[in-house]
Amino acid sequence: MQAERTWTESFIWHIRQAPFQLMHMRQLAETTVGAQAVGAGKITGSKDRATLPYRVDPADDADALYAELVIFGREVAERIGGASPRPLRARIWSGRTEPQGLPVCDPSEAFSLAAEIVQWLEASAYTIAHDEHLHDAPEHLMTTIRKMRARYPRAEPKFRSYRPRPCPTCGERTISPVWGAGGLSGARCESCGQKWDGADK
Repeated sequence: MQAERTWTESFIWHIRQAPFQLMHMRQLAETTVGAQAVGAGKITGSKDRATLPYRVDPADDADALYAELVIFGREVAERIGGASPRPLRARIWSGRTEPQGLPVCDPSEAFSLAAEIVQWLEASAYTIAHDEHLHDAPEHLMTTIRKMRARYPRAEPKFRSYRPRPCPTCGERTISPVWGAGGLSGARCESCGQKWDGADK
């Protein structure tokens, strides 16, 4: 039971990182200064070189991560049936047989699309943990997320709730950060569920 709980917690932690990671990677891809630093790419059939309007590596890797998230989500949807999030069926850059990556969108839209899928996967985590037909797909997705976090680390603000002060409601020292699209959006006590808005709680 403990091992199952630990696996489910690990799975949820990993997939919760995906929207933030995708947003970060798309932000990196759209940084024109970074695009200039990458250097000029050769134009096919020409001796001329031209700079790209975006950074290719984070853009390609963001597409790969999003495609894997969608493919995994579709696999889970087939296994459990019922309604699935719209981004699994639409708002995808599709290839001939399977998704290729994110649609044309800005970083905050990439966050929103991935967050909708992740929220649904999180609600299905128990089923995912017990479905042997998914084979190693959940572990593969977690590995991909870890690789992207290592390749494109995010500079997240330090959460200050770990100072030695207990939750004012229940007295336990179990306050955790709540992250939103713009970064730290508040705090929540894991023991009693009390929530606070803003980064200074």
